[in-house]
Amino acid sequence: MTTSTILRAIARSPVLGGLLVGAAATEALDLVSIVVYEKESSLLRFRENRTRHFKHAYERAVSDFARKLGRPLTRKEMHVWGWRFHKTFGTATGLLYSALRKRYPRVGAGAGLAFGAAFFVIVDELLMPLQGWTPGPQAFSWKVHARGAAAHVAYGVAAELAWRALAALAEDNAGDRPALVDGASPRLAT
Repeated sequence: MTTSTILRAIARSPVLGGLLVGAAATEALDLVSIVVYEKESSLLRFRENRTRHFKHAYERAVSDFARKLGRPLTRKEMHVWGWRFHKTFGTATGLLYSALRKRYPRVGAGAGLAFGAAFFVIVDELLMPLQGWTPGPQAFSWKVHARGAAAHVAYGVAAELAWRALAALAEDNAGDRPALVDGASPRLAT
């Protein structure tokens, strides 16, 4: 089996294709977030870290889950499992993106910008505080929100670009032009 055959099989699989979309998008989100974070002043970073009690939302999430299961985590375990949770959540969201993109092609409008912005508002600004994993939007500087928004927009754009790449790959080798990852055409959303 050649590499191109394997890649086409992934591109045609709703699950594998969606996970690949999510993995690519999560890497983009992390890259933007880390690069911008590292360029911020040490005072801003300290204030942000102090506000969230030196724990990321995903570290609080796994800590809560573990505590509910009767197995509190050490700080090191919280860090390791928190990062894994973050990566898994981001990758799994690629399944959601692919399913939405198939059903509602306009999800891809703006090259994924709207999806990324909505993902930021719904998850970071609403769900995380409601779960008690962050102190809420008003506790942070506008710069922290801008970084989060930029990172999630990068997620949306990368998800759309990965989706389109898989669509082209899925269609590349077939006279009957089979559908992409989840049955939709890779044509640009209008």
